Amino acid sequence: MHALPGAEVVYDVHGRGPDVVLIHGWTCRRTDFDDVATDLARDHRVLALDLPWHGDSTATSRHWSIDDLATVVGAVAVSEGMHEAVIVGHSMGAAVALETVVAGTGHRVISLDGLTYMHMYPRQSAQAGDTFLDPFRADFAGAMRTMCERAAGPGCDPALIDQVARAMCRADAEVAIGMMDQLMRWDMDGALARADALALTVKVFASAPLLSDTAVTRYGDRMDIVPVDLGGHFFLLQQPVKTSGLIRAAIAA
Repeated sequence: MHALPGAEVVYDVHGRGPDVVLIHGWTCRRTDFDDVATDLARDHRVLALDLPWHGDSTATSRHWSIDDLATVVGAVAVSEGMHEAVIVGHSMGAAVALETVVAGTGHRVISLDGLTYMHMYPRQSAQAGDTFLDPFRADFAGAMRTMCERAAGPGCDPALIDQVARAMCRADAEVAIGMMDQLMRWDMDGALARADALALTVKVFASAPLLSDTAVTRYGDRMDIVPVDLGGHFFLLQQPVKTSGLIRAAIAA
């Protein structure tokens, strides 16, 4: 556990080798990476953490921006001596990973199906944000389940969808909605500009069935977007060993 102003962050470290930090997605938790981390830890030192208000971590503040979350990740990584880690983020965790690296902790960003959803990542208008979030304000559990079903992609095991949805529904709805609102207000283009200035690599492994041509057209020259056929948005749970293989190959390259 790492104590910070306003939060106590629970994390695990396993293995030896080059440093890798794993950041889960919105309303998810570090255990989503358990099988990925186990495989990576054969030849890497792997840190997986629960962000504030997620999993086993606690917090007093109910308001967390993407920058705030990146500060937390950076502090935990530095406390373990992982100044030059590869920072891997799933979904919202990819935004946190990018901000962590441009802020000075880590040297490479790997996104697992994050940064390519055009209704969520480039800074959204207030109207667009409300259109997305109003269903969650009205029926958090119902909207969460609908989102999980859509994000799972074709052929996903219904039992896995149910498992993920039930876990995500345990989140504090007010905090979670506020955090998603912050994600939709996050200046991804500005963060990418800072990454460009620092010559930082942003690798995106995107679920092929869910990747839009619009995302590739808009960001294909600013991020290395690689479509993968491992399942839907939760492919790290569907194909954990193959997911760790993608991460390992990207690090080696």
